[in-house]
Amino acid sequence: MSKFVNGVGFGAAFRWARAAFVKNTLSFIALSVVVMILQFGQQFAATPFTETLSLCVEAGGTGETIDSTAVSSCFESEMGQLLIVTLMAVVFVIASFLATAGVVRGALYVTLGRRIGFADTFTGPYFGAFALTTLLIMVIFIAGLFLFVLPAIFAILLFQFAPFFALDRGLSPFHALKSSVGLVRLHWPLAILVLLFSGASYLISGLFWGIPTLLFLPLAALVTAYVYRSLQGETVDPAA
Repeated sequence: MSKFVNGVGFGAAFRWARAAFVKNTLSFIALSVVVMILQFGQQFAATPFTETLSLCVEAGGTGETIDSTAVSSCFESEMGQLLIVTLMAVVFVIASFLATAGVVRGALYVTLGRRIGFADTFTGPYFGAFALTTLLIMVIFIAGLFLFVLPAIFAILLFQFAPFFALDRGLSPFHALKSSVGLVRLHWPLAILVLLFSGASYLISGLFWGIPTLLFLPLAALVTAYVYRSLQGETVDPAA
């Protein structure tokens, strides 16, 4: 069964998302290319940091006793490079949030029948609320991983609509999280299906040098945007 409350079903959401992507293919590919490039940038920035960390740990010795002086000296000598790499990583993370917000905002625009403009998609309002909300979800997710994984998955399920509330309405992070929980609690079956699809899309996007990102990131955003609007009783513009 694909039908749920108010006639909203995953099948309808996916069909709409597919039609919307076909109708706006070039725009979504352009947005997703930016995300893909920034993902490579994050990996590029993380590699020197990991190598330096391993080097300094090895400098302390591999036996039972660690030479803290050697470790400290190693970090001091590599501090300049670490600062540059850290700065690069921060820039790429912020840019990645901005790019992801562009894809999500594009999906929200399509649900309203608005034209996707490359510039205003990236420079639209409420980016700060979106970034803070996403960061908070990441912190909660990482904390949940230390509690035997299940709490992390449960948190992602409850908070999956929070970035959409933040970017669409400018809600504060905690208000966005609360609104997402309220929506999910009333529509568990559909929320689980949306999460499974989004999770699979993001996993597939990481394969083959990130090329699947061009298709699966917009589809995941479109499916979630459709469900986000529909479950609140809002009209979604026909995609085709």
